[in-house]
Amino acid sequence: MLAGEEDAVAAVRPLLAPMCRETFDCGAVPGALLMKLSVNLFLITQVTGLAEAFHFAERQGLDRRLFLEVLDAGPMASAVSRMKAPKLRERDFTVQAAALDVLKNNRLIADAARDARLASPLLDVCHALFRETVARGHGGEDMVAVLRAIEARTAGTRTAEAP
Repeated sequence: MLAGEEDAVAAVRPLLAPMCRETFDCGAVPGALLMKLSVNLFLITQVTGLAEAFHFAERQGLDRRLFLEVLDAGPMASAVSRMKAPKLRERDFTVQAAALDVLKNNRLIADAARDARLASPLLDVCHALFRETVARGHGGEDMVAVLRAIEARTAGTRTAEAP
């Protein structure tokens, strides 16, 4: 995602080509940053929703493997769900995107939403869950560790929220 004066974007685009499959012109500054925040908002809510759905299925006694197969065969399947769902099934919290980094991104998005006077109800719930995840000591684990905050709420053991 690139933003800025047309000449500057044209000069930078070839430098990024070896690292990026695609580049997108997002208009004037801060267009690229706002686009990144928008995409991250979707990612955060998507993975949090996946973790909650997995938790629901598991606690309802459903076969976790079958749940993920059904999910993968349906219209909600994505590259993200195909990467993160097996991590949930295996309780593999090795980091790809750290929960602490997700919390920081969530805070940046929430701040931008507040500055623009935009409602962000799903993001706000995710923000609380990631604060709880970090407060429980799981900030260095993958973002699917948000499952731990959901499990704690089920058990009725919410913790003080991290800053």
